[in-house]
Amino acid sequence: MKVLVAVMALAATAHAQPDNSTLVEVGLAMAPVDYLAGVALHEGSHALGAKLVGASVDELHVFPPGIDPSAKVFRFGWTYVHDLHTKADRITFLIAPKITDTVLLGGFAALAFTSAWPANKYGQLALTVAATGLWIDFAKDVVLFSPQNDVTKILNLWCMTGWRQIPARLGYAAMDVGLGYIVLRGYERLFDRNDPAGPGATPRVLPLTRLTF
Repeated sequence: MKVLVAVMALAATAHAQPDNSTLVEVGLAMAPVDYLAGVALHEGSHALGAKLVGASVDELHVFPPGIDPSAKVFRFGWTYVHDLHTKADRITFLIAPKITDTVLLGGFAALAFTSAWPANKYGQLALTVAATGLWIDFAKDVVLFSPQNDVTKILNLWCMTGWRQIPARLGYAAMDVGLGYIVLRGYERLFDRNDPAGPGATPRVLPLTRLTF
């Protein structure tokens, strides 16, 4: 009887791990939720950065995306504050989402490159989808040069205009590649059927020599 229960438990564990096509479908279904969470995290980071330097938040818009009534350009979200008195205050406000992205992707790396990576595939999927959103939020500024772009504003505040932006842009692109590799590692482990389970995971194979009645 004990053997039957053990075999049934092992079968249930194996069945709970979805195949790769299911993971892709579920990941796509997670994308809208991740998008909303990403916009909220980005704009919320701006607001938190403003609060940290003593500024006041006038408007925090997360949804729906649309034409920013002040800048007159399309945006997924926007945050307006006042009382940013110094250059350092403005840079803190603008750079806050990039710091958030980097810190959280560092936490993801601590999981993806170690045995702390979860054994459950759905858990791995949720983490990897979230990390993808963080990376996109960081990476998009590599190719955006509009005056309304956060990185462009930061470089202008640092008196980096025209060709002077090239070294900084190249450095930013290098960071983007490094963070992208972290996300890639998550996908490798997610779709690797032979990836070792995390500590404490139930083994998939029960040796026949241990079966007792």
